[in-house]
Amino acid sequence: MRKILLICCSVLWLGAGTTALHGQGWGVFVSAGMGSYRMDEMKYLLEAIMDTYPVEARVISSFPPYTSTSAGFIKRFYPHLKAGAAYGFATSGSKADYSDYSGSVRTTIDAVSNKFGVFGTYTPLESERLEFSLIGRVDVNMTRMDVSSYLVAAGYSNGVNNKYRSVNPQLSAFAELLVHFGKLSLGVEGGFLADVPGKLKGTGNGQDLTDPADNRTILTSDWTGWRAGIKGILWIDTPDR
Repeated sequence: MRKILLICCSVLWLGAGTTALHGQGWGVFVSAGMGSYRMDEMKYLLEAIMDTYPVEARVISSFPPYTSTSAGFIKRFYPHLKAGAAYGFATSGSKADYSDYSGSVRTTIDAVSNKFGVFGTYTPLESERLEFSLIGRVDVNMTRMDVSSYLVAAGYSNGVNNKYRSVNPQLSAFAELLVHFGKLSLGVEGGFLADVPGKLKGTGNGQDLTDPADNRTILTSDWTGWRAGIKGILWIDTPDR
């Protein structure tokens, strides 16, 4: 009986040691790529501003796919499960313009996203060299939206620049494929981000960004869209690989 108890304790001890061993693997990562952005209400706002022009302007750009980056740390808790925290940054915007010999008029909307969140990673397929993982992430997103218009005509110039902020949650789901080179892992990732639109509040004592057709409705930012890019992970401690 004592012998059986000793064997069971040894197995439990070895199991705990293996779990701790897996729990030691951690690293830092950086990813960079492109993202698409819905921004339906900001596109509508640009069109509404253009309707007030005394001339027929044209849209130069309207929230096209643009940069999206992220960085953070990741920790392995079990052979197929990892988790971590990350910071993300994205920018985009829109622009309308008209100019001729008598003057010019221009409107720009600049959007910047800073987000902080946590994520979990499940790895269904892994070998010594390759790793395929599924990632779920939850973020708090802080948006800065700058809306500016400038008019130059007959020696007269005037401009206005208003700043707005929003804070809202985001959910995203990604897949990644990594190739391991010792302590360095390189690969690609892609997925979809669902943004809960955030109401754009005026900074300081500024007014909120309201619908030109209904000032009771506050317009929102919406970063919903697809993301894709390249990713690198530097593993600081990898005893289980």
